[in-house]
Amino acid sequence: MEHNKHEWHILSEKLIYDNPWISLVHHDVINPSGNPGIYGKVHFKNIAIGILPLEEDNTLHLIGQFRFVLQQYSIEIPEGGGPLEEDPLFAARRELLEETGLTAENWNTLKCHLIKPIKWLWKIKSQMLYQWQLF
Repeated sequence: MEHNKHEWHILSEKLIYDNPWISLVHHDVINPSGNPGIYGKVHFKNIAIGILPLEEDNTLHLIGQFRFVLQQYSIEIPEGGGPLEEDPLFAARRELLEETGLTAENWNTLKCHLIKPIKWLWKIKSQMLYQWQLF
């Protein structure tokens, strides 16, 4: 088998785990250097929403909750999600209200790219909410 130095060749794939939020597929591969290997791919079935509720005086609203995976209490930005077909602005409004009791009236869209498993990020400043679409 001839190998392009930038190509991965999938020899086999197997669904390992599946639930309403994620699926995990195991791949046996030939990597770009021509060596056999394995690769796991996680597919997120919902959009993830992260919100930075920043007031006009630069007060940032954070929430606290116990995170099962960490097995500890965590202080963090309000986060949530929604179905892929849901309007991200609708999901962000809902999550902001659910997590903090806050609302925002004016929403402007911004875009940026971060390496993080969050699809949409929102920031409130001076009664406006700014949105970044991540990757």
